[in-house]
Amino acid sequence: MSKRIGVLTGGGDTPALNATLKGIALQCEEFGFELIGLMQGWAGVLKRGAYCHLVPEMIDENRGGTILQSSRTNLRASGQIGEAVENLKKLDIDALIPIGGDDTLSVGSELSNDFATTFVTKTIDNDVGGNAPEGNSVDYTRLVNYFCPGFPSAANLIAKYVNDIRTTAYSHNRIIFVEAMGRYAGWLTLASAYGHPDLILVPEIKYEPDNLAACIEKEYSRVGNLVVVVSEGITGEDGKLLTESEELDSFGHARPGGCSELIAQDMQERLPSISSSNFRHQVLAYMQRCGSPIPVDRDTAIRAGRLAVQAIKDDKVNYVATVMRTENGIETQLLHLEKVLARGDDGHIIRRSLDLRFYDAENFQISEAGIDYFRPIFGDLPESFYYPDLSIQYI
Repeated sequence: MSKRIGVLTGGGDTPALNATLKGIALQCEEFGFELIGLMQGWAGVLKRGAYCHLVPEMIDENRGGTILQSSRTNLRASGQIGEAVENLKKLDIDALIPIGGDDTLSVGSELSNDFATTFVTKTIDNDVGGNAPEGNSVDYTRLVNYFCPGFPSAANLIAKYVNDIRTTAYSHNRIIFVEAMGRYAGWLTLASAYGHPDLILVPEIKYEPDNLAACIEKEYSRVGNLVVVVSEGITGEDGKLLTESEELDSFGHARPGGCSELIAQDMQERLPSISSSNFRHQVLAYMQRCGSPIPVDRDTAIRAGRLAVQAIKDDKVNYVATVMRTENGIETQLLHLEKVLARGDDGHIIRRSLDLRFYDAENFQISEAGIDYFRPIFGDLPESFYYPDLSIQYI
């Protein structure tokens, strides 16, 4: 039986969204389904929302961003779930595939009470899913949603930028604080380990300036330059973000950003023995989420998109096309939404935090378990470049 499928992309863009759309379009074509693209996320299902007919030839899976564009539209807060359902019915859409992070999926899960819906995850923060059970060792096969499409490409960019900025840090004896995205979770920040930063600060560990200053002073005296990667979501002892804007998005989230400058200033004041001109900061911002997907990200996203359409064909409603690590490697699997989105007693979504077994908090570095997590994505941790001993002499 032919079906008319709707698809939308919500929240922030990622390098792998078009690849997911490609997989959806390819599978729809194979099944003889018609594919309707709803423009600008959840805004596309409201009055005056725009839509288009999608076929595979329209979509370039090697180009980042989303051909359907996106927005942060909260149908629950605005009381427009019912309007969205009615508009989907007016378009004769049989089932909907929202592609997004926890906010997009939480809106979709409420809409799914009245409309056939299945999902594909995406977020560069990698905070949708669940960590492996606690214990000394990590069973990676029990990590729910091993990575979200979009995360590997963003992680690769951060590692590249961190590796590249070393040349400037060395050339000018700088201490450069690089700020990565991640309001609640330190996955992206930890991925910078593949660019060999000297220190990594994740939001799961509260900011301890005395410990950081002591570590910076020790390392700087040894090598004469440092690259320190910090998450935008770093919090103080009071649990509040070090920096955030007064602006809130439609889901009520304060926008973080700018803590790298604050931390650089703090360290400058605490370390007067180091010239103030040597402290610098760099906010990566949107440079982390733009550009083309890396192959593992692209190919996995295509498979996830195909799987979501298969779920609709099989009448599996409220399922999520996830990425899992199995004995055979990285595979896509369908899991029920309740297994992917954990909820608190108040019903709110609990985001996945960084598994702290992957982080060496004492040395501000990735742990062996963390390297093993990234190995299926990036391979072994590459060797760091070491500058030669110049045997410097003085007049």
